[in-house]
Amino acid sequence: MISVVIPARNEGPGLASTVQSIVEGRRSGADVEIVIADDVSRDGCCRALAPVSSGVPVRVVRSKTRLGVPKARNLGVTHSRGELLLITDGHVSLEAGWDIALMEAAGGDRIAAGSIVDAESGATAYGCRLVTPHMGTFWNAAAPAVGHDVQIASAAATGLTRALFDRIGGYDEGMRIYGAAEPEFSVRAWLSGAQVACAPKLRVTHRFKGEGARDAFLARARLNLVHNNLRFGLCYLSDTASLEMVRYYALKYPRHFRKALALVAESDVWSRRAFLKSRLKFDFQWFVEKFDLRDQIGRPLARRPKAGAIACAS
Repeated sequence: MISVVIPARNEGPGLASTVQSIVEGRRSGADVEIVIADDVSRDGCCRALAPVSSGVPVRVVRSKTRLGVPKARNLGVTHSRGELLLITDGHVSLEAGWDIALMEAAGGDRIAAGSIVDAESGATAYGCRLVTPHMGTFWNAAAPAVGHDVQIASAAATGLTRALFDRIGGYDEGMRIYGAAEPEFSVRAWLSGAQVACAPKLRVTHRFKGEGARDAFLARARLNLVHNNLRFGLCYLSDTASLEMVRYYALKYPRHFRKALALVAESDVWSRRAFLKSRLKFDFQWFVEKFDLRDQIGRPLARRPKAGAIACAS
């Protein structure tokens, strides 16, 4: 069975449209269920889905309190039954044959990173890449080969087995409401020994916010975004890179930085860092070297000294 997991909060009619595209786009004959984690929506978006589900079971799991996207995704997975998961959003449209593309691309230790099509412009992105020290992401505009390594799978098109999701540990529930949890999940997947691979046939059309609505949304979410990126960095970066990241956010968002840093300091970030260090197969430096990671102005990050190299003191 394939379980399509969708976090939802006040999605309006877009959620029914998403469900309809999932149902009508099936081509494999495989059993499919849709699990919606309703993050205390107030617009009734999760109530009118029966007319568009056409016999595909739709399970709505409603949270009693606000969870945010990472916890909502985990809640949906917990209440799903499929051996194969497709994690997406509530304001998308899946292209016909999505189920075949998913089954071809995801399996074992391989995560399928579907392609994202902008509903407005038609532009297509093929996963994302990480940028440090601020731990943000940029879209990949160039199409890599099928199965080619991708640093980060988009949250709207992430396919993997339930077994691998459980082994990676799900989304980090220390992340607040919105932001950074999806790239952190892909980075942790890589460091756990999994592969994130380009799956261009798994196409998801995304209805992005317009510029004004997007800017307003980001302004409201800024405290959580700064907090989550700080947490992301402090869980993985070296001491030097962590200081660079902290300085970046202090200068970029002075109005939100102090509160965000206090929230991070009050959290489990240091025990989380220690847990990851003891559990993961690779460290973050391995990821840096595998993908030749660069900072936001294109400078290569520091490399691990080679065995036998002599450090020069000045």
